[in-house]
Amino acid sequence: MKNVKTINLLDFMANACYYAQSHCGDPEAWEGVDRDYLLQCTSYQMACFLAQNTVEGCNGVEWEIVMDDLGDDTLDEDGMMCKSVDEWKKILGGLVEELGGWK
Repeated sequence: MKNVKTINLLDFMANACYYAQSHCGDPEAWEGVDRDYLLQCTSYQMACFLAQNTVEGCNGVEWEIVMDDLGDDTLDEDGMMCKSVDEWKKILGGLVEELGGWK
């Protein structure tokens, strides 16, 4: 069962990923820029949160854990290369489950 701490952490993590993507999500403004390079620290941050707060995370979480999703250049309905907060909650929630759930 999820407690308030883990719900808030998942919300925070999803918002952090959304925020990072949204600031380099305009395909015209960021054309030719290595978005993966810009988003590495966000993926590292998510790996740290997952390592410290999931049952099996203490066994190690690769820093690139969400890089494919962060760097995805699929356009949303507004023409931005950005996933919604809800999409991020699903992605991150799935990773939490893979890592044995929240501590």
